[in-house]
Amino acid sequence: MDLPNAAGAAAPGMRLAQASIGAVRLGIPVDSVVQAIAIPDAPAFLPRRKDALRGVVEHLGTLVPVVDLARWVDVGTGKTPACEARILVLREGGRTIGLQVDALQGMVDVPAHGITRLHHDDNPEDVFHTAVRSPESDAILSLLEVGRLADLACAWSDIDATPERAAPAARADLAARTARTYALLQTAHGRLAVPPADLAAVIPMPALTSFGGIGVAWCEWRGRHLPVLPDGAVTGQAPAGGQDPLLAVIERGGLALGVPVRAALQLYSFDGPGLPVPGGVTATVFDADGIEVHLLDPARLFERFPEAALGRPASSSPSAAAPRDKRPVNAGAYIVFDADGLGATPIGTVEHILPLAPASSAMDWQGEAIPLVDLRPPSAAGTEGHVLVVPGAERPTGYVVARVHTLIPPGAGTLYRMGAGKGRALEFITTGEGGEQASYRIVDLVSGPATSGSGHEPA
Repeated sequence: MDLPNAAGAAAPGMRLAQASIGAVRLGIPVDSVVQAIAIPDAPAFLPRRKDALRGVVEHLGTLVPVVDLARWVDVGTGKTPACEARILVLREGGRTIGLQVDALQGMVDVPAHGITRLHHDDNPEDVFHTAVRSPESDAILSLLEVGRLADLACAWSDIDATPERAAPAARADLAARTARTYALLQTAHGRLAVPPADLAAVIPMPALTSFGGIGVAWCEWRGRHLPVLPDGAVTGQAPAGGQDPLLAVIERGGLALGVPVRAALQLYSFDGPGLPVPGGVTATVFDADGIEVHLLDPARLFERFPEAALGRPASSSPSAAAPRDKRPVNAGAYIVFDADGLGATPIGTVEHILPLAPASSAMDWQGEAIPLVDLRPPSAAGTEGHVLVVPGAERPTGYVVARVHTLIPPGAGTLYRMGAGKGRALEFITTGEGGEQASYRIVDLVSGPATSGSGHEPA
């Protein structure tokens, strides 16, 4: 790794993994980061009289010593919860060493002018001599050199001396046990690796229908409504613009999401789960050519985007499939919103969803002032919310709710009415069964929120 020398020679830019130890922010070259692993509940120890070793962990069949910098230098006190602590497995020049960190903060690209050597005495006992300014957050990072860390600790695993490296048969067995195969896709924001079992299809981009405010579009796929995420949503980046020619369909447990892609590349195997993106749905690895790849975690993807329920086929819905339930199923999708409790309204009656600024009593919609009807309790007045814009005979009306809760896809719920006579009847839609069953009152926003939804679907 080329760094600024004492004479001030410039170094090339670099990509760093950001981590924290106490109050110290670290920048670690990503090509030296092998994996981030959880701290064992009962770590193994290799006792020594004096050093910074915290213990020993096993990584892919190799025992790796772990350094705790807080035993060496004053790192101050941080505010990170203990549950975010990790051990970074680092490698440079065939030597592998672990570093305990309090938290990971993702990656950052640093230009050459952001790298500055501050200490010039070449003291062999010091850990850091160079600082880096993050162009994204302006945070000052202490640049960690993995080789220097191993030299100072006098502890590492020599990968060339391990049995897995010495014996080809053992090495092949280790690779077979630890490698995972992914389908590699090219997106506008780099390469995305998807477990093949969760990649249902890669199809030409179909015509998309958008619905303002929810943040997704959808299309018809195999007789179902398939939500399509915005470009960049999976990797947590802003849309790149332009039309992607292909749509990758990710499916798991009856849920499905569409992800725009530019090409389907190949199958590729990676060792280990990579470096997780904090708060994201991917982890970062590098292929044999040093190209960054985003490993997708489908379980976290569907947790992050609950609108995937819109892509559930009607036949997979417990309420729709139960033969003992003779009540009709919903032919169209419903929006479930939180106002003074949870309510549901047919998605076709809502023209748009807009954010509401606090203390608003009216708003402009397409150049026209429209009235607002607040469905929330009086205590919520003056707070932020969302506005469901519903067309009317003369002009639209905005109905204020706390938030949009979820979407019920067609065929995923059953409809029923309570009370005799249409004028006094209340209508409900029920989803799920057993402990996961939920019922929502249907609110007719076209006729007014005081009435039920009897005008939209027969029950």
